[in-house]
Parts: sequence; structure tokens; C-alpha cells
Amino acid sequence: MKSVKMKGKNVEEATRHALEVLGGKEENAKVIVLNEGKSGMLGIGAEEAEVEVVLREGLADDAKRVLQDILDKMEFMAVADGNLEGERVELVIKGEDMGQIIGKDGATLKSLEILVSSILGQIYGERVRVGIDADGYKDKRKQALERLAKDVLDEVSKTGEEKVMPPMNAADRRIVHLFLQDKPNVTTYSKGEGRDRRLVVAPR
Repeated sequence: MKSVKMKGKNVEEATRHALEVLGGKEENAKVIVLNEGKSGMLGIGAEEAEVEVVLREGLADDAKRVLQDILDKMEFMAVADGNLEGERVELVIKGEDMGQIIGKDGATLKSLEILVSSILGQIYGERVRVGIDADGYKDKRKQALERLAKDVLDEVSKTGEEKVMPPMNAADRRIVHLFLQDKPNVTTYSKGEGRDRRLVVAPR
């Protein structure tokens, strides 16, 4: 993804000049009009039109560039990589500062996913699904949640009483639910709202 700001007598001219600089076609570009310009009276008070043209270079490459730009601005010593998997962009962050990039319970990673998805959505004009991992956090988190689910499964199976699990975000609740859904002696359901929403494991 490359971008440039350009001025011209009108929006069309400014856009044309910008595309010439970028070396791209208008169908692959997002044109943001910064100033439509005005002709003025007898040339007095005239203003040139100004546009910012963003040239799309492919969803995966653009996602990497957007994430890398965010990491650089946050002064993290890290590099973004990734590719397109189906209709979802999967990005991986490598480098230093992994703890800060991941955040408590993956909160910073989730915020980065939302931010990158939002920026790409504006550029492409449609919702873009983005997943971001760092230092293998998501696999480690999944394994830890499945171990917890196994312990709760054993407890509920032994006591015959339902067990309320700690507060989790929707993604974590889904991991636990999927792990337990095929177990013959327990069932799961959620209760509560917002941050207080919890998964309950009950005997079947």
C-alpha cells in the first residue's frame, strides 16, 4: 500500500497526477478528497484541489504494511509478516517487546486486530477480517484454556455440580466451548453480560 497527497486545478487533475506518481490505476486506488478547491472570482481567492490517493497492492501486503506502520509509530522493535488465508488475513509479529505487544490476556493484540481491520475496511470499502499473533501467544493461550477446561470437566463429572468459569472474552469462551462440546457428560452455557459474561459447565 502506497499513498501520496497531490494538488491540482480540480479533483480529477489532482487524482491523475497522484496516480502517475504512484504508477497505478484508479480502479486499484482509494481517493480521499482533502480539498475540493474553488475557482474564486476573476482568479482571486482560488484554491487548488487536494487529494490523498492510496494505492492498494493486495490485502495481505497492505495489512502487513498497516500493522508495521503502527508498530513503528509505537516504537516497538518488531516486524510484521503474514498472508491471506481464505477470506481472513493472518498476521504474525516477531521481534522484541512481545509482552507489551500481546498485553494482558491478549488485549493489545485484540486492539491491533480491530485497528488494522478498520483501516483496511476504509481502504477496501468492505469488512476485512484480521487475526494477529505474537510469539505464539494464541497457541499457548489455547493450550492453557483447554487444560483449564479439562480440569473443570473432571470436577463437574466427579461432583455432578455445575461450575462457573472465570470471566473470559468471547474468543476464549469459544475455545473452551469447542473443547467441551463433544464431551458426553457435560454441557455449557453462558450467563451474564459484557465483561461479567461467564461460561458455565454443567452436568448433562
